[in-house]
Amino acid sequence: MVFKKNLVLKLFILLKFFLLLGGCTYQYTNEYSLDTEDVKKIKLNIKSFEINKDNLAITTTENLLQNEINKKALNKLEAWAWQKFATEGIENKAFLNLLKIDTSVIEKSKNKKSIISIINQGKEVYKVALNFDLSITTNDSLMKTLKITSSLDFELLNKYSIAQRNKVIIYNVNKLIKLIDDKVTIQLNKKAFNNFVIM
Repeated sequence: MVFKKNLVLKLFILLKFFLLLGGCTYQYTNEYSLDTEDVKKIKLNIKSFEINKDNLAITTTENLLQNEINKKALNKLEAWAWQKFATEGIENKAFLNLLKIDTSVIEKSKNKKSIISIINQGKEVYKVALNFDLSITTNDSLMKTLKITSSLDFELLNKYSIAQRNKVIIYNVNKLIKLIDDKVTIQLNKKAFNNFVIM
């Protein structure tokens, strides 16, 4: 009886070890690394381009992780904007008005003390939302505005190390910026912006 109990315990420990080992080897690809060559540059018929954060509402909470995600999203968005737009004109101005960056926890599940908890790890599902507009103003005060709102949900497992968690966050923030990049490219290629985009 004692032998059987020891065997079950050893099998249980071995199984848990392999599951943890499998969890540690999970890797995100660089599909959303957003290198310079990944961003399709748009030449605007403008003399100056500015990023305006005067009206930016960043939701800060007691949750340090949410604040960290907001900070990473802001940094990536600004870096993307400087890569995305080239000033090619001798007049007109463009302003990228950052309006809102918000990260929230939309689902939370904790580990329960059971054998099933080895398979079903505790997790938190986060939603990152970005909201901004791109305004282009001519010298005679004609203004065109492109409004962009985008969000993305992703999950973080409780078993992740700090390095793994950081990789997952960066991966998903890059994925969100890539979605925004595609939206902006499509919208600026529409007829309404013909006077401001140089082909």
